[in-house]
Amino acid sequence: MRIIGMDIHRVAAEAVALLEGHLTKLGRIPMTRDSLEAFARKELTHDDHVVVEATGNAAAVVEVLAPYVDRVVIANPKQVRLIAHEDQDGCD
Repeated sequence: MRIIGMDIHRVAAEAVALLEGHLTKLGRIPMTRDSLEAFARKELTHDDHVVVEATGNAAAVVEVLAPYVDRVVIANPKQVRLIAHEDQDGCD
């Protein structure tokens, strides 16, 4: 199972993937429905679990991504270090 972490901002989100202890940057996604759907079709699988930062637009992001993955969770970034403090040295 791969875990996708998304740090959501007003105009874009940063995404990383954690698989078998290895963190990989998936990139910056503009916060539009079309861009999120394109990201989901290209990068996500039905086995993935996605964790999105609890922000004002988190519910909209969940709505777009949910059909493409196994599970989407909204989390407080202070409680999820993967989202709150991305490990720059561990990313590709």
